[in-house]
Amino acid sequence: MSKAFLIGSHPAHQPGHGYFVNMAGMVAIAIILAAAVTGWALQSTPVHAQSVSGVADSSVAGMAVKSASVLPGYTNDTERALGRALEKLSNGGIAPAIQELDAVLAKNPNFRLGHLIRADLLMAKSGVMVALAGVPGSKPPADVKDSIANLRHEARVRLNHYFDAPAADALPAALRQLAPAQSHALLVDMSRSRIYVFQNVGGKPRRVADFYTTIGKRGMEKAREGDQKTPTGVYHITSTVAREKLSDFYGPGAFPINFPNDVDKRLGRTGSGIWIHGTPSDTYSRAPWASDGCVVLTNDDFAQLTQYVRPGSTPVVIAPDVQWQTASEWRAISDTFDGHLKQWKRDWESLNADAYLGHYSPRFSAEGKDIQSWANHKRAVNAAKTFIKVDVQNLSVFEYRTAASQPPMMMVTFDQIYKSSNNNTKMKKRQYWQREDGHWKIIYEGAAG
Repeated sequence: MSKAFLIGSHPAHQPGHGYFVNMAGMVAIAIILAAAVTGWALQSTPVHAQSVSGVADSSVAGMAVKSASVLPGYTNDTERALGRALEKLSNGGIAPAIQELDAVLAKNPNFRLGHLIRADLLMAKSGVMVALAGVPGSKPPADVKDSIANLRHEARVRLNHYFDAPAADALPAALRQLAPAQSHALLVDMSRSRIYVFQNVGGKPRRVADFYTTIGKRGMEKAREGDQKTPTGVYHITSTVAREKLSDFYGPGAFPINFPNDVDKRLGRTGSGIWIHGTPSDTYSRAPWASDGCVVLTNDDFAQLTQYVRPGSTPVVIAPDVQWQTASEWRAISDTFDGHLKQWKRDWESLNADAYLGHYSPRFSAEGKDIQSWANHKRAVNAAKTFIKVDVQNLSVFEYRTAASQPPMMMVTFDQIYKSSNNNTKMKKRQYWQREDGHWKIIYEGAAG
């Protein structure tokens, strides 16, 4: 049997990059791994889609991915131990893998997925084909069926991270430029149930940690209060809520974010109380889609996350998925956009109203003005000046989409020091740029809140 792993994926996850989709259904995770990695076939029966018919959600696809030859870097000790268990399945069989799981469960007795995988391995050791199938002909209660489905989903996203982690030197398209005050940035990939932490190194992001996370039980793209979805956009952490001010449900603390932001408000999105927080004391981790819209981590992971967070300055980008790029690709795109931004500044300073206004979209709106009102205002202002000088400081640039179906935008925030022949001002400004006919255009501009 091939050493490719067959891992089911959530219907929302679209396998890409040449992965081979060939399995309809999700089976008991550990048994598939034991058979696929070691070539061992339970009861001399190969593991294939037909052998698990009816066990898994029929909408689940599968993919063959790389052999478990190299462990990715793990911030979480429990996930690292799961990775070691996979390695030992590959190299030494079931017993050493069970030992790894025993150590994990001794430390985290509420880790339900760990218990389930351990049970699967024990059943595999005894020659039972599929641990989750139950007694042939029996039908599990609905709550048990839902619980197993959630654990399968958690197994999928955790193992997909193991098999398909981004390259160590890959850079996210979402983070183009970090301002000096933004020592770290958080990036949530909702398709992978993952939150990544990046350090600001001279304005460029460097990945330092990542954690499994939970989002809203109804998915992403929050539109209204109570829809149990997680918002998509660029936010920042506004404050810290300490454990003593919270019920046990939130774990050791919480970080509220500023949803709805200015774009959300323009799109008519409503809601409040979107936090990053932990889990109840009797729960190790929650299913990938299980919150009311918040981003939820294990309590251990939340405790680690606190060292990277500075309320008021730490940005949080929540994306449907994360596009990873090589360093050269990332730099080329970042430099190209930076060129557009610098040209906008030069054209403003030139007092050439036509060149300056050429950077604005016909869909532009700001401060109650549409593009025509804005153009009339700017032409009148320029006519009264003999010079303009604009200095841009503390620049940050984030690339994101307001929805999975929408083209990406650039959210640009900076301190603007403006000097002219008859006026001097300083303000914190925010712009949103979007590509139109192959060119970056400003669709919104105003003071940053």
